Amino acid sequence: MKTFNSSKTIIMTALLAAFSLSSANLALAEDKAANTAEMRALDSSTTTNKEAWRDSKRMEQYGGEKTMLEKALADTTSVDQLRARLKQEGYAITSINQQSDNDFEYEVVKGNASFEVKADVDNHRITGITVSDNVWRADETKRAMADANYKDGEVMYDEAQAGKYSDAKYMDSWGDEKDALEAAMPVGKQVSDYQKMLQDKGYKITSINDVDDNNVEFEVVKGDHSFEVQLDRDPSTKIVNEIDISTNMWQSEETEKALGQE
Repeated sequence: MKTFNSSKTIIMTALLAAFSLSSANLALAEDKAANTAEMRALDSSTTTNKEAWRDSKRMEQYGGEKTMLEKALADTTSVDQLRARLKQEGYAITSINQQSDNDFEYEVVKGNASFEVKADVDNHRITGITVSDNVWRADETKRAMADANYKDGEVMYDEAQAGKYSDAKYMDSWGDEKDALEAAMPVGKQVSDYQKMLQDKGYKITSINDVDDNNVEFEVVKGDHSFEVQLDRDPSTKIVNEIDISTNMWQSEETEKALGQE
């Protein structure tokens, strides 16, 4: 009788262990399935693996290039001198956004970096120069940034298009929209919840730049505006605990296409 009870106990222990293991495997499978579903939901109409488009990967180098260009142009006093200095520094003028007797604004490109160069003019003499980020770019600027063998030519000023691509035209509305988007996306939810929030507000997710257990980063477009949205999350619960919405300067092809369709 003792032998039978002992055997029974061993069998029951083995069954319980097997059940526990099966439950654990099932939980892992469900977690994996949930992650896969999340990835598919995010990836249904976007390009993936766009690490190269992450602004955070380029901003330090971009800031250094901006500082060097500011120094190179600081002592220029005429338009001809400024143009010569830009060429000397390896920059191509790809768009003239503004041009008058009092001021002008160029978009310039070198490699994959683009800036807006603005100058005040008094009696044909430059009195002040500003080098700033170039987020809303002319088509020729985009072409120059995408083509390593780009050859610049003479760019003409089109008064009918004055200011069309100047960042100053868009920054106020962009800032207001960014504030509204941040207010509409509180922490404490799953990534799929934020995807729905964005879609409900009219945004299209155009590129997924990074996905792992700790964070998700993607590009979104609505009208003339594009943002990078980064969601930091708890790796075990997948609950988002921090949200960062920022400029989207280096845009994926899908993002540029979506902006061009508006």
